[in-house]
Amino acid sequence: MACVTEQTPADPQHPTRPLLRTRVARAWDRAVEESQMPRPITAIVSLGILCIMLVVGASLPVPYVIEQPGPAIDVLGEYEDEQVITISGRTTYPTEGELMMTTVAVDGGPGYRVTPAEVIGAWFRPSRTVMPRELLFPADQTREQTTLQNTVQMTTSQQGAIAVALDELGIEYTSTVFIAGVLEGTPADGVLEARDEVLAINGESAENALGYQRLAAATAHGQPVRMRVRRDGEEKDLEVPTEVVDGAPRMGVTLADGYDFPIDVSISVGHVGGPSAGTMFALAIYDELTPGPLTGGKRIAGTGTIDDQGMVGPIGGIRQKMVGARSAGADYFLAPADNCNEVVGHVPEDLHVVSIATFDEARAAVETIAKTGSTEGLKTCEEP
Repeated sequence: MACVTEQTPADPQHPTRPLLRTRVARAWDRAVEESQMPRPITAIVSLGILCIMLVVGASLPVPYVIEQPGPAIDVLGEYEDEQVITISGRTTYPTEGELMMTTVAVDGGPGYRVTPAEVIGAWFRPSRTVMPRELLFPADQTREQTTLQNTVQMTTSQQGAIAVALDELGIEYTSTVFIAGVLEGTPADGVLEARDEVLAINGESAENALGYQRLAAATAHGQPVRMRVRRDGEEKDLEVPTEVVDGAPRMGVTLADGYDFPIDVSISVGHVGGPSAGTMFALAIYDELTPGPLTGGKRIAGTGTIDDQGMVGPIGGIRQKMVGARSAGADYFLAPADNCNEVVGHVPEDLHVVSIATFDEARAAVETIAKTGSTEGLKTCEEP
């Protein structure tokens, strides 16, 4: 006969041991569950906060600029529905092919900041270059000042390009002083215009831009500067208000030494600024003033500053400009000799690069390419 244990009624105040263990186990499980419930909520909240921090951080501006290829503009043709180069006062001749000025788009300059996400993306694209902003723009430079600087550089480069082309053709011209740019929002804004030729300030003339700057600076505080200028062939007498900056009266213009040409050469490239199109402008002007197409129908791009002695100078963003040229269909590229160290190893496929140091070398290179369809015999950046 089996032995059995007699079960007695449970006393609520004194539970039996099996029932006690069950209740304790259930209580423990419930406590564990309750303690674990907030964990998913905490994780979700934490993830949300992290996402917000990442989004905010990725959208904050950083002190860098990004250089990338800009448009390649055929200076023998049109840009933004306007003829780039228009010449009057002398016989011009039909052209063929293309002479492309190349440009660089810069993101992150004054008034235009880039984000960490944009910088990181640019690092992984060979056609883009990331650099600290201060390498290109002073810390206190405004967007308006940057625009003025680019306008002045473009205007003076055009003057130099015209002078070089006319020198090559033996056409004489005289020196003058002109308004290279007007700073937006200053007293001269709306009164003077870029390319106005300065004839007199406060009734006196000067030999150069520095002389006219001194005449303007001598204007009594609170008085306007009386100026006589030539605009579109017509002489005008103007009174330009001033404002006192650093103890001296200021109109808000940049004066530059330039030239009075016997022919009218107008160059229009929209809002593109900077000095680096000088060489291509000079080639295009020379092409239009001489019989026969200089390019022989070829598509030739290039870059480089040029001074009134015909010397080609280095520029920034050469790698981006080569990429932009090839994307626009150029087969040949004229690169300043002083940029060759940046060219080697970065030439896009099927783009043939020629090294140039003077206008004469640039013209000879174009003529050789036009005649032979090759860069054989021309200087390249690969040569020691």
